[in-house]
Amino acid sequence: MKKYQLKFLITTIMGMLLSACNGNSKTSTGSLGVDTLRAGGEWQEIKAAEINENAVKLFAKDWMALAVGNKDKMNAMTISWGSLGQLWEMPVVTVYVSGSRYTHSLMEDHDHFTVSLFPNDRRKALIYIGTHSGRDGDKLKAAGLTPEWTKEGNPTFKEAVMTIECKKIYAHTFEKNKLPKDVQEMYGDESDMKMHTMYIGQIEHVWVRK
Repeated sequence: MKKYQLKFLITTIMGMLLSACNGNSKTSTGSLGVDTLRAGGEWQEIKAAEINENAVKLFAKDWMALAVGNKDKMNAMTISWGSLGQLWEMPVVTVYVSGSRYTHSLMEDHDHFTVSLFPNDRRKALIYIGTHSGRDGDKLKAAGLTPEWTKEGNPTFKEAVMTIECKKIYAHTFEKNKLPKDVQEMYGDESDMKMHTMYIGQIEHVWVRK
């Protein structure tokens, strides 16, 4: 076995062992589909691997609310672009925020963010916070959403049924000339400041209503 292959194998095994050790300190509930969650229950922690739901459905169909900030200043917006996966031996969430959004500046200023799932009866609220800016007033109150705070001090919502708490580990703003031609056309003639920034967050906690 070549040296670089051996090094990769050792790193992979160490990562698996660390993940197993960390997982033993959390409450295990087995694989969990979001249809088992109910608004109004107590928050309980599960492992990232126990989210038994198609990530494409979570973002593209159910939508997620991206929230960032603290009790002094926070904002949230609805996102349908995103993914769940594994990177550098860590479970991660990837989200995308346009440079024109108020949330973008908060994402730049803070090291943590959350993505939250809501029941179907909050669909209108998600439409509202996705189409209104936090610069113009308290859009969360107008949408009927109530901010809460995790043990780490990051934003979630009383009405949410799942919140994934993430530490930002990488960010990169798209370069228009490197995008596919049809995607470049989506951005029109807007400046690079309006391009989306990709944020990758290490999943530190997953909270569900039970």
